[in-house]
Amino acid sequence: FVNFPMCIIVNVFVMSVFCSPNVPHRYHFVNHSKTWPEAQSYCRQTYTDLANINNMDEMKKLNDTLKGKSGNFVWIGLDRGDTGKWWWSLADGSFYSVGNSYNKWSTGDPNNAVGDEFCVAMKKDTTWFDVSCSGPASSVFRSGAEG
Repeated sequence: FVNFPMCIIVNVFVMSVFCSPNVPHRYHFVNHSKTWPEAQSYCRQTYTDLANINNMDEMKKLNDTLKGKSGNFVWIGLDRGDTGKWWWSLADGSFYSVGNSYNKWSTGDPNNAVGDEFCVAMKKDTTWFDVSCSGPASSVFRSGAEG
């Protein structure tokens, strides 16, 4: 005999914890200059994906990871792709949109100032800016959920 209401509650809990983009992550700084697509590919092979930031708590964890690291900016997992909307990249090939949730754009960004600024990097002041995906930068990656 199975208690169906309990199964539904457990299933909803498991799905919300393990399938939600809001699950906390561990962040890793990698000081290898790569383009955004190269960084994403490397990250998916080595970690989980480029960093995606869902809220201020994750932003603080990311800042702690980057304290004392070199470079003026790092790649994060936000890009515009073909849709014209900003999307967080996820290793399973899915995406979720930014805008209704947490964001930290620099003043005036995103602006696509030179016409090919389809990727996003984060400055030392923790603000984000759109930039060409072909420029080299260090990266910040995320891996799994914290226990």
